Amino acid sequence: MKTRIFLSMTMFILFIFGVVPKVSGKVIDRVVAVVNNEPILLSEVDSKCKYALEQVPASMSLDKAAEERRKIRLDTLDTIIDETLMQQQIKKHHIEVKDEEVERYISMIKSEHNLTDEQFAMALKQEGMTMESFKARQRKQIEKQKLLGREIQSKLKVSEKDIEQYYRQHYMTEAGSEKVKASHILFSVPPDATKEQQEAIYKKAKEVLAKLRAGADFAEMAKKYSDDPSASTGGDLGWFRRGDMVASFEKAAFSLKKGQVSDLVKTRFGYHIIMVKDRASDKPPALDKVSMEIRRRLTKELEGRLMRNWLDDLRRHSYIEIKL
Repeated sequence: MKTRIFLSMTMFILFIFGVVPKVSGKVIDRVVAVVNNEPILLSEVDSKCKYALEQVPASMSLDKAAEERRKIRLDTLDTIIDETLMQQQIKKHHIEVKDEEVERYISMIKSEHNLTDEQFAMALKQEGMTMESFKARQRKQIEKQKLLGREIQSKLKVSEKDIEQYYRQHYMTEAGSEKVKASHILFSVPPDATKEQQEAIYKKAKEVLAKLRAGADFAEMAKKYSDDPSASTGGDLGWFRRGDMVASFEKAAFSLKKGQVSDLVKTRFGYHIIMVKDRASDKPPALDKVSMEIRRRLTKELEGRLMRNWLDDLRRHSYIEIKL
């Protein structure tokens, strides 16, 4: 009995300090980081970046491949550390999300996409999710939104001067007169999607792209497959100018000729397939016509910067040890 207790304690100590025994010469798992005494395991990192690790070319030299895999793991670990810090702050400030809040969010999604309960359940099943797992994921998202609202909401202020400056830089230039009329198909990738879910979404996007290349109607494909509210109108986004969309989406759209369809375009929202329906140039719109849109865009950008600054400050005041 004493021997078993001693061995159990020994294994616990070895685990805490990242020293995990090998079986047949293969490492089972180990601690790759500690965030305020909370360990992060290699298995957790690898499960979140497995798809990226598998994309490292087999033709790459062993040294370069090992370096690339380490970089992928470090980038993933960095994201997990941010998530861990936020979860710790959520617990510290006793942030809770009521069931009614989650239900309201789900009702909003159903309404936006005009889905019945049965259609919504089927959509979740196709993504490899249950209603319970979807609710748990959304609960975490709402918790983070409440946390960030608590920490940065008071600083989210965009002045009229900021709006005017953005207008001059993005609308009053030669490039600012260009605009495109486009449609898109969005394959949404949730921020906390599992490796399996990411792979399934990417595979579906590639299959739809192949159908379009084979001559399928873009609008019909958008109505059937797009996760964006524009699906109901065949993915139509109308006219937009430079600066109206996220950078990677905008770069792809403005590089296409009339009638061309893009390859898969990755943004923070997921994968897009873009078709440019027309291109034109005209005088920039009046400031009062676009000021609200500029304000929303600048607020979103400021929110991202404030969040990053807050997380960086949180890191400086936390104990973080990386062992990868």
